[in-house]
Amino acid sequence: MSAKKTPGAASSAAARPAGQASGSVFQAAFEASLAVMYLLDPRTAAIVDANPAASAFYGIPRQELAGLPLTTLSTLPAPTIKSLLEEILKTGGGHFTSRHRLKNGETRDVEIHATRIILPGGRESVFAIVHDIGARIQAESALRERESLLRAILDSAGDGIGFKDRTHVYREANPAFCQLLGLPCKDVLGRKSGDFFDRRKNALHIESDRRVMTERASVVYESLYDSPEGTRTLSVHKAPVLDSQGNCLGVVFITHDITGQRAAEAALRQSEGQLRAILQSAQDSIFVTDAAGLLREVNPAFCELVDRPRAAILGQPLSAVFEPGELNIQQSTRELAMQTQGPVNFTQRIKRPGRDAWINVVKTPVIDDEGRCLGVVSMGRDITAQKTGEIALRESERRYSVLVHQSPVGVFETDAKGRLTFANERMLRQTGRPLEQLLGNDWQTSVHPDDRQEFVRGWHAALAARREFSAEARLRSPRGTVLWVSTLMRPMRDAASRVIGYLGAVSDISERKKAEAMREDVEKVIRHDLKSPLGAMGNAAELLEMLGPLNAEQAHVLAELRALAGRMLGLIGLSLDLRAMETGRYTLEPVPLDLCAVLEALRTELRPLTDGKGLTLRVEREADGPFLVLGERRLVDTVFANLLKNAAEASPEGGEIQVRLRLEDGWAVAEVRNLGAVPLDIRERFFEKYATSGKTHGTGLGTYSARLMVRALNGGIELDTSEPGATTLVVRLPAAEPGPLPA
Repeated sequence: MSAKKTPGAASSAAARPAGQASGSVFQAAFEASLAVMYLLDPRTAAIVDANPAASAFYGIPRQELAGLPLTTLSTLPAPTIKSLLEEILKTGGGHFTSRHRLKNGETRDVEIHATRIILPGGRESVFAIVHDIGARIQAESALRERESLLRAILDSAGDGIGFKDRTHVYREANPAFCQLLGLPCKDVLGRKSGDFFDRRKNALHIESDRRVMTERASVVYESLYDSPEGTRTLSVHKAPVLDSQGNCLGVVFITHDITGQRAAEAALRQSEGQLRAILQSAQDSIFVTDAAGLLREVNPAFCELVDRPRAAILGQPLSAVFEPGELNIQQSTRELAMQTQGPVNFTQRIKRPGRDAWINVVKTPVIDDEGRCLGVVSMGRDITAQKTGEIALRESERRYSVLVHQSPVGVFETDAKGRLTFANERMLRQTGRPLEQLLGNDWQTSVHPDDRQEFVRGWHAALAARREFSAEARLRSPRGTVLWVSTLMRPMRDAASRVIGYLGAVSDISERKKAEAMREDVEKVIRHDLKSPLGAMGNAAELLEMLGPLNAEQAHVLAELRALAGRMLGLIGLSLDLRAMETGRYTLEPVPLDLCAVLEALRTELRPLTDGKGLTLRVEREADGPFLVLGERRLVDTVFANLLKNAAEASPEGGEIQVRLRLEDGWAVAEVRNLGAVPLDIRERFFEKYATSGKTHGTGLGTYSARLMVRALNGGIELDTSEPGATTLVVRLPAAEPGPLPA
């Protein structure tokens, strides 16, 4: 058979398969077969001839199929087709699946059975029979999907489901049923119910199985089962499984745990008596009306509210207990609850002789399983005290509004995140801005740029700690006017003590600032004038030494004179530095310092005070060696001298002052703790200037100057009063890298 011959010529040539088939028989079968058939050239993979069924299947005329490469029809790659043809020539035949394209663009899943044959003249060819297996694949896919769905249903079902054959052997059981038995599924399948239940319960199950299979009918019964969780009540539903010929293959069963349901039913019966007792003892007034609006149940509180005895109003309409003005509200809200089938809430005033009450009423419809409204339950709570409070609150709010708007100081409110929500007219004049330019966080832009960073940082710290915040800063209006103000912001809390916002007051302190500036100028003059006699004292001491010789007592007095003069010069210098710190003009020159050495040196200075009260100073740290901080020795000495002196003065006789040192995220942290609590009246202003309580000669400058110096050292200080009866000051200074200390 030649590829150049027409299909008719090719098919008329006698071909003989390897199995010695007659050429004429083969030809007749080839032409008449309804199966798709074609001959392939095994070397070129081209179709030599195809039968009419193939032409009809592919939708391609028979003349076009002859000589058409198989790759045009098959989705298999050409190398794969070539390999398959070589295997067929080698083995004599085979079968495989593929996907073929039709002329209209469709693809079909096919199964190909191929056989090596010898054409007349000894030419090898491959005879292929093609079966459309699309329907079979779809059926298999549907079957797999159905089986997966069934398995998913069984596995996810909360009820125990299984199948027992005619011999009562478990052939299928889902995880819920196996879990009920307390066994894995592999230990249940292939076994009988007698392996899991006692003789009496097993007899019940076997008898029900026989009844189902004999009568071909479903049965439902309850059974008790002792599980690891205790005795359970099971509702068992069994039904026969029949094949297509009506033969019974076994029993399918569903077990539903109704332990909770039975317990609920018992509890319901018990609660009916309790409900009656609760209804009688409830302080809220309760009454029940039926669908016709007649009173079917009332409690004593309701009878007292309407001043009617129970026996006189049961079975009566609402008009029997409510006054005309009250009745209209009661009837309309009852009808609304029945129409919407949802609760209706309202407040009503009930006036009776000797009683005037406000009642908050909730009407709830009673709906049955079919959605019908059977009546309405009404529950009223006495809110007379609340109403009275609301009236008083509105009056208080009115007075507050008048006070705020006429206040001589600026008043504003923020939400819990610090965003401004209200400002009075005084604050608008202080900032020179309308309210819309202050809302949110825009109010912070009114702070002078030189003061803003410090102000915002302190404000954010107060927000995070949910505490009071106070600061002095300058406000600058859009026209450039500068105003010194004192700001105090206190948290507002709800009934649950949660911070819901802040109330702020802004006071004009410009005149005070002018007075302070004048006082500082006077202090500068005094400090300058003090230096001259102090210098003269030093010169006089040197002159006395030159005029010597001095005896021991004179030398001691002279040494004390020099020390006092040096101390006074140091205090004058420090006061100048503190002023520079207050105005932000101080220039820090930090060097690494050993804080342990600083504290040890202060022991000597503090000894008169600690020895006089029998106090102990103990320093604790995480590791041995220097505890390095970055700072100036004079400032660090003064900070801890002030803090330790305050701790010693506040400590009781024989107490202990503890200094705990630790490193924390690049900070050197020192906690100074002493017994004795800070008075409540100064806790919120502990670091403010002149803040003192109960100290006869106290100035309130020690902690104020300590905070100034710590901030100048680029650190922070805070008060911790969380431990009852004790005070802890936490100082954070920048930690220095390990290395040699300066000489």
